[in-house]
Amino acid sequence: MKLDRKFLTMGIGSLPYINSAKSVELVFKAFDIPFWPQLPKRGFKENMYSQFSQGLPGLVVDEKKRTIHVDSSKDLSEGLAGIYEAHISGDYDLFGITEEFAEGFYLFIKEAKKYKPAYVKGHITGPVSFGLGVADENGRPIIYNDGIKEAFVKLLEIKAIWQIDKLKDAAENIIIFIDEPYLTSFGSSFMNIKREDVISMLDSVIDGIHSKGAKAGIHCCGNTDWSVIAGTKVDIINFDAYLYADNLTLYSKDIERFLKRGGYLAWGIAPTSEAILKETGSTLFKKLSLQIDNLEKRSVDRNLIISNSLLTPSCGMGTLSEDLTEDIVAKLFELAKLSKTLN
Repeated sequence: MKLDRKFLTMGIGSLPYINSAKSVELVFKAFDIPFWPQLPKRGFKENMYSQFSQGLPGLVVDEKKRTIHVDSSKDLSEGLAGIYEAHISGDYDLFGITEEFAEGFYLFIKEAKKYKPAYVKGHITGPVSFGLGVADENGRPIIYNDGIKEAFVKLLEIKAIWQIDKLKDAAENIIIFIDEPYLTSFGSSFMNIKREDVISMLDSVIDGIHSKGAKAGIHCCGNTDWSVIAGTKVDIINFDAYLYADNLTLYSKDIERFLKRGGYLAWGIAPTSEAILKETGSTLFKKLSLQIDNLEKRSVDRNLIISNSLLTPSCGMGTLSEDLTEDIVAKLFELAKLSKTLN
């Protein structure tokens, strides 16, 4: 799948609406690549960890306390075997996402028949962030439990593939983003995980996405070691270009190799904070142009950068106000129009 235009716009995933119909209407009307909306303000089940947790053995979700954990003191063998069996057989429905956990997903597919988009985008929480964000009954992240680790990575892969199968009713071309906020901690004492393990977990999910003919993206909204992400099989790297573009240029050789193999940069140039209030489409365009110039100065081919670029907000917008969200979306649209003139 080749994206047919430069600087297409898309979102990260979460929106601040409680009304799913309003959120679905926004994504179809305001973005070149519409995405199904995650709506965390509807309830804790649409939190980025609980939303993709169904089917995980020993799972305990406490909506009142807004917590999620795995009770590893229980016998999890039957549940773990069920994940592996589903992964092998390709029978994923038991591990899909129900409407109770993702109302916007189901409405999105229904409304897509009216809009007939060329591309659509889905998303899952990435295995690194999921494994660090979900703990056991003792507060230890499940990524350090070897008995559970492989199973939850397979579970996330299943959920990505399940989404693709469902999203085929919405569009022929599908992109799935792997959201990895915890990768900002890679290399720190907080995150005791080897580089090769990170790449292996991510590639496991990416392989599943590719097996269905879809493109895979990785979203990380802060500083990280971009050589790790570029070293995976990912097709799209999405980063906070408003605050951290300078960090990306430090990895220019990795980015150049990534682009040359057909990868795309998704510039998260519209800030998802009140910083957007002092920006316009024109000021964001100046920032984007400067950042492209900086990459070019690092010997990355300018035409390659421009032809393989997308535009997004810097992060999800689920915690913002509706007014601020709509301001971000409007300025992203203005930026996209100006960006078409870049050469």
